[in-house]
Amino acid sequence: MPDKKGNLYLYEAIELRNEYDRHVELLEGLLGGESSKKRGLFTNEDEDKEPSADFDQKETEDRLKKFQTKRVRLNQEIQKTNFETQIEYEGKKISIAEALEVRKNLLVDVKVIAARVGKSSHRRVIHKEGRDIVQEPRHKFIETYKDYLESIRRLRGLVTRVHAANHSATVVYKDE
Repeated sequence: MPDKKGNLYLYEAIELRNEYDRHVELLEGLLGGESSKKRGLFTNEDEDKEPSADFDQKETEDRLKKFQTKRVRLNQEIQKTNFETQIEYEGKKISIAEALEVRKNLLVDVKVIAARVGKSSHRRVIHKEGRDIVQEPRHKFIETYKDYLESIRRLRGLVTRVHAANHSATVVYKDE
């Protein structure tokens, strides 16, 4: 639902961009793009395809160009809004664009720390020549688990703030 000026909220603009992507993918497939070549499991090389009577290739190409242009314009406006809109995160103001980059980094951190938690939860016991060699984990489990919990808390806090901004920030774009 656009705001009073007819602009889209950021979350609506993102979904509209996804819709444009789906249209572009479909139309490219109809025109013989890459996605149409991957479509069928069982294809007969001896088979020819002809356009159906009501399929107008020129009209489809024009429609594709329009959707591609609309997608580019919409994406530029989304990017502009992402750079202009500020959110509060860990005591400072950052743009949504920066927050999205921080989110990527936090997702990587969470995976790395989760792996570290897994390794820190067990000692390795190596059975060698009738004796056991015990290797303690490199990191303490409790400390590593606390780091993990802190990372996912920070990630959730950031994602929540970005989500809230997506529902209040507007993109100057009107879908024709």
